[in-house]
Amino acid sequence: MKRKLIVAGLMAILCITVFSGASFAKDIVLRLSDHDVLGGLKGQIGTFWLKEIEKQTEGKVKIKAYWGGTLFSAEEQLKALSDGVVDIAAIYPDFYPKQLPLFGAFWLFPKGPENWDNIRWIYKESIAKIPEFDRELKQAGVKILLMENGLPMSYMARYPITSLKDIKGKKWRAGDRWNLKLLENQGAVAISVPWGDCYMALETGTVDGIVSNYDGMHRQKFDEPAKNILTGKAIGWSQPMFYCINQKKWDSIPKELQEGILRATEITEKAFTEMYNGEFDRIVEAERKAGCTVNFYSPEDVDSWADETCLEGLREIFCSELEEDGIENSREMLEQMKAIIDEGIAKEK
Repeated sequence: MKRKLIVAGLMAILCITVFSGASFAKDIVLRLSDHDVLGGLKGQIGTFWLKEIEKQTEGKVKIKAYWGGTLFSAEEQLKALSDGVVDIAAIYPDFYPKQLPLFGAFWLFPKGPENWDNIRWIYKESIAKIPEFDRELKQAGVKILLMENGLPMSYMARYPITSLKDIKGKKWRAGDRWNLKLLENQGAVAISVPWGDCYMALETGTVDGIVSNYDGMHRQKFDEPAKNILTGKAIGWSQPMFYCINQKKWDSIPKELQEGILRATEITEKAFTEMYNGEFDRIVEAERKAGCTVNFYSPEDVDSWADETCLEGLREIFCSELEEDGIENSREMLEQMKAIIDEGIAKEK
């Protein structure tokens, strides 16, 4: 009931703003919705960015943020943003396979660079050079403002694990269809379990292990029932996460304030390098202090997970499905992505 009242209130404010002819010469307050809680890596970059926006616009743009799904769930965010119920929203493309299908292709390139600057370069270069990304965003009526990511893929198990060979024959959970296939390719019994049920699934032995982004699993305390961790930075949390703004709202903001927001974004995305590395190191240290065993996967593990024979088959399935939805040239687009990702990896050598 409380959530419905908040949403109704926002709709009322929206209507008043539209019909009153309010001028944007005054300070602008933008409403932001995020399905994640204000904590961990997401909280660090979110808080930093909002403060930087106020700083770079000299206080003329302020953000009223609603965290932890107060307004909308992850699945509801894109529609709420497209409809203008909120001005800015956290968008994770995995929740919108019909509206943002091409973004799912990043899952099919799990081997990536370890440095955030190069990961960011891959995302920006792909979106800039492959028109389908822009078409999907425009069709949804949104514009990317801030780009971020979770920590790399890691593996948490109820039993000792020192390499990916140790997951063979065990029950493992992943959160999406492609990583479930990659688990099967390692010889694991792949199981789909809702994120909110994963802690109990580990505790009861319904699953033996979970693969997901390192910070997300630590935040959910999966390393309490699963004290054996295999981690690293080369198996990327491949799909980007964004803060997007409603395109019409963006177009209504004076140019000088748009420029201030974009400056804040550039500063924040560059500062994310330190947050990204710092959070990784902090989690490793915290887990070891809590009695967990933390091992790091080898280059052989990375190549095994990013098995090209398996991935080529998955990419073919992906492209066939896009073609059925009327998206042509998907194979050429994935070839472009592969070349960009290879260049991003090469930047670290």
